[in-house]
Amino acid sequence: MACVECVSGSLHSGTPIGQEISLEGISAYAVGDESSKRIIVFGTDIFGWKFNNTRLLADEYASRGFRVLIPDLFDGYELPQWTLASNDPVNETPTLFQRLILRPFALFVLVPFVLRHSHSDQSSKINKVVNHLRQTYSEAKIGFIGFCWGGRYAITMNASFDASVAAHPSLVKFPADLEGISKPISFALSETDHNYNKERGDETKSILEKKGFTDFEVVVYEGVNHGWTVRGNMSDPHKKDARDRAKEQALAWFEKYLSITPV
Repeated sequence: MACVECVSGSLHSGTPIGQEISLEGISAYAVGDESSKRIIVFGTDIFGWKFNNTRLLADEYASRGFRVLIPDLFDGYELPQWTLASNDPVNETPTLFQRLILRPFALFVLVPFVLRHSHSDQSSKINKVVNHLRQTYSEAKIGFIGFCWGGRYAITMNASFDASVAAHPSLVKFPADLEGISKPISFALSETDHNYNKERGDETKSILEKKGFTDFEVVVYEGVNHGWTVRGNMSDPHKKDARDRAKEQALAWFEKYLSITPV
């Protein structure tokens, strides 16, 4: 399910260093060594490919030698950023207008977004991107990390990539969406996330282990909300630390499974 935390969080400051390109007609933010044989595709949350937080995070991944791409999977549409201001957890004294008007309306605008971007539509776009990359960079290893909305596709599209990471996935059809997992996958979960919490993480472990699948990990973070890996409050030491640890979790996963030499 989608929830208020899907439209909550903080804006991060900084200037992204990448550039905008086209991938088979799909706009994308690109950063990192163009000759790298290790490529990471970002599946964004509902704030889309232009969201500053996501681009800054991609820059951090690219600094570790990866080529990082953030395709526009929403045809130029994304949730307006005023929804973040209305739900910013840093604001401990929201106005009456924020509490009674903006916050309920922020959830309301999720409805057309969900209807507009079906699972089949998103899967088709991701397939288009990965097929283009496979043809263009035949020697490269390609990974996928999905955040919130995009997290579901790190699960359902796992087999299309060499490895994937699902960060606080939402709208997952559990356990059906796990059936197609065949490549290494890492989960970064919030202990209390209504979408995919610690209990769901334990069930995930059990399901994958019963299948005899071993190339997976489930890491649960305490004291953070859904969306913390992208929209966490960077001025809160605990939340920033959890955000940074989740980033290192994903990078370690990709460094292991996108290696161009035998592991």
